Amino acid sequence: TMWAWVPWMLPLLYKFGLAVLPAKPENISCIFYYKKNFTCTWSPEKEANFTWYTVKRTYIYGRISDTCNSTSERGSSCSFLYPRISIPDYSTIQVEAQNADGIIESDITHWNLNTVIKTEPPEISSVKPILGIKRMVQIKWARPVLAPVHSTLKYTLRFRMVDSAHWMEVNFMEGVFGEETFNLTGLQAFTEYVIALRCVAEGSRFWSDWSLEKMGITEEEAPHGLDLWRVLRPAKVDGRRPVQLLWKKAKGAPVLEKALGYNIWYFPENSTNLTETMNTTNQQLDLCLGGKTYWIYVISYNSHGDSPVATLRIPAIDEK
Repeated sequence: TMWAWVPWMLPLLYKFGLAVLPAKPENISCIFYYKKNFTCTWSPEKEANFTWYTVKRTYIYGRISDTCNSTSERGSSCSFLYPRISIPDYSTIQVEAQNADGIIESDITHWNLNTVIKTEPPEISSVKPILGIKRMVQIKWARPVLAPVHSTLKYTLRFRMVDSAHWMEVNFMEGVFGEETFNLTGLQAFTEYVIALRCVAEGSRFWSDWSLEKMGITEEEAPHGLDLWRVLRPAKVDGRRPVQLLWKKAKGAPVLEKALGYNIWYFPENSTNLTETMNTTNQQLDLCLGGKTYWIYVISYNSHGDSPVATLRIPAIDEK
């Protein structure tokens, strides 16, 4: 009778009830690390049970096929090694997952290798100013050895001042004659910059990693200017007033800017014939002025010239 089959079928039904196939491999993504390997990854990244992966590839426009293998313990990725990779080419990739309970296959994916090339980053050789050209540095670098010879490279150059965390970027194409130089303009004078480069083969969607950073300094110029202020002391018995002048680099001046000295001249209002001049290397000066209104002018200078003039008016004693 039917009931006579039940005792020996129960263990079999129990076994099949617990069978758990591996998850179907999905989200397959492949990158061609130029002249290194063709690496594919997929999800899920982890499996509850030990899983054996076989990645099936066709290449040379479908005329040849091969496989590579991985396990859930090694991770959900597998690489086909150079030289069995070349461009231009089209490949198909399918991932098969197998565990003790069975096999499941991914959908077949199609890859144009030109669109998934990832090159090595460029190597910056120098970041230097060009003599006589202000607020610019010239960057020179070596084209990556592991980049397709016949592909035009697109570059992104990022830069920041050495004491800033804010990066700015410039994009440009490789020169017609393959010159690996770029003139970065519009910078601040006598300022140290940090430079990095990355590149991508034309038609690919994968950028290289950023190059190692390189630093360079723009040319020095005449000083940017001064912020000037004063401290007025009470007048003496003879009516003369002690005045302390103080100054510093103007806001926005280059961090590296240094002055060789300061020229100061002053005179009573409407009496330029009584002009007094002084020079100092300090950033302050003590004067003793009369009771009239005075005008004071200060400049800083270096080997490249003079700063703009900083002006200060000292009111007369009886001025309210």
